[in-house]
Amino acid sequence: MRKGLMTMRVEHAALTDVGCKRSRNEDAFFVSDALKLYVVSDGMGGHRAGDVASRLVVEGMQEHIHRATYRESGLGSPSPSGLSPAASCLVDAIGHANRKVWDAARSEAACDGMGATVSAVWICGGTFVSANVGDSPVYCVHGQTIEMVSVPHTLSAGSPGDEGAGHTHVLTRAVGVNEQVVADVCESQCYPGDRFVLCSDGLSNRVSEEEILDAVRRFSAGDASRFLVDLAKDRGGDDNITVVVVTVGARRGVARWLRRVFGPLLPGMKTRARRGGA
Repeated sequence: MRKGLMTMRVEHAALTDVGCKRSRNEDAFFVSDALKLYVVSDGMGGHRAGDVASRLVVEGMQEHIHRATYRESGLGSPSPSGLSPAASCLVDAIGHANRKVWDAARSEAACDGMGATVSAVWICGGTFVSANVGDSPVYCVHGQTIEMVSVPHTLSAGSPGDEGAGHTHVLTRAVGVNEQVVADVCESQCYPGDRFVLCSDGLSNRVSEEEILDAVRRFSAGDASRFLVDLAKDRGGDDNITVVVVTVGARRGVARWLRRVFGPLLPGMKTRARRGGA
């Protein structure tokens, strides 16, 4: 395929809900079809100013990516770690967000000890980059399969979908609790029809991967978001719940060409990823 032919059209639906038992929403998200950037952050439960931390995370990610794409001379060269320029930029954006949270926690007594998770997907040409810190998952739905492309930084017990209190976990990594943070990264091709689901653990602790797959295959992005949030609330909704569903397509004309040439192959393609802490 000629360079530049795969121009992806990306659309999204996003929904956040305080849940059934919390008094405030400590989740935050940023979505931009123009940047093709999607971010979910969950303020650390039980810590002070979790809502401030998650807000600073999504603001920091947005600031850094916006500068890199619109105000500076490109994304630069591949990093020594082997990550692409886009992946390096996304990791740097998480580092920038980490410094914002770290600095605020040190300068404001009310914010001492705050932190947050972050999960992000950035669609660049015919590829996607996912990066995360913490336990807010990112799923890639390709054809009839779903794959978690994030790396959960937790010690956990129990099963998603449990209706009791058996599912517990402790974060082993979070944004803003240390001066520096290490993100895990996944890079792979993406194809027209692929969907990405980013969510906070208020959803993933109550809804299984199979149920997420079924919802995004049966419904539009908006209806799937509402269905999944309602399902988590029906099962207790004891945490804030945020979900972002991203749908990847191709520009008209390109989509028809892809279906004609690669149609028989697309259902069997598997996500091939390069992972690694950065």
